[in-house]
Amino acid sequence: MIDIHTHIIDDEKDLETSLDLLRMAARAGTTDIVATPYITEGTDVAEWQLIKERVETLNRAAQAEGISVQVHAGAELEMAWNLLSILKTGQEDYCLAGSRYILIKLPQNTIPSYAEDFFYEIQVKELIPIIAHPERHYCLVKNPEILHHWMKESGVMVQSNVDSFTYKFGIEVKNFADLLLRNNMVHFLGSDANSVERRGMDTSSALKILRGNVEPEVLENITNINSRAIIENRYIDVHVPKELCMPDDKSKSFLSRLFG
Repeated sequence: MIDIHTHIIDDEKDLETSLDLLRMAARAGTTDIVATPYITEGTDVAEWQLIKERVETLNRAAQAEGISVQVHAGAELEMAWNLLSILKTGQEDYCLAGSRYILIKLPQNTIPSYAEDFFYEIQVKELIPIIAHPERHYCLVKNPEILHHWMKESGVMVQSNVDSFTYKFGIEVKNFADLLLRNNMVHFLGSDANSVERRGMDTSSALKILRGNVEPEVLENITNINSRAIIENRYIDVHVPKELCMPDDKSKSFLSRLFG
C-alpha cells in the first residue's frame, strides 16, 4: 500500500516515534507514505521548507535503520479561505509528494458556504483537490449528494481512512465508507496515523477486510496505482457515477437505510 495521509512528522513527534511508525508501516507492507502535517487557519503555518527538511531527516534515519519505506513531503490543508494565499500556481508547496494533488480537510461538522469557490480557486492554481476522509464528516454522511456534486463539477477526489472500513470509527462511518466505495467515490487510502498506540500504521487487518469485499482490481487502484500516480505527478482518469447508487428500501429514511 501507498499511504497518502499520515501525521508522522507533526510537531509533537520525536524522531524515534516517527521511526516506530515507519517500522509498523513496513511490517504491514507499506512501501511509501506521504507526511501530511496539519496546516490550519489561526495557527503558525509550517513553512514548506521545514516540512521538507523533516522528511529528509526521517528518510536518512530510516535508511540507516534499514526501514524500507520512502517518505514524501505533503500537507493536510484546512479549507479556510485565507490559506489559499500560500498556494502558488505551478509550485509544489504543500502538495502531496511534489505533485499537483493537494489534500483538503473540511472543518469539523460544517461545510463552508464558499466550498465550491474554494475548489474553483484551487483549480485556477492548476491543482487537484483531494478531500480527506469524507466518510467521517457528519454533513456529508447526511448529504452524500454534496460530495457527488463536488466530484462531478469541481474535479474533487477522495481519500478514505483504511480503518473506516472496519468498525474502528463506528458503524455509521463504516457504512458510509462502504457506500462511497460501491459508488466508485474512493480514489486513495490513508492511515491518518498519528501515534503508535491510538492510530498507527498497521493497515494489515483493514486491508484483509477490504480484500474480502471488493474486486482485486479496485483494491489495487485505491491502494497503489492511483497513489503511485500522485508520486509520479500523473493525471488520474476516474469515472464519476452519473447518479448515486443508494440502498433500495424506499420505505425508510435515507439515514435509517444507510445505518440500519
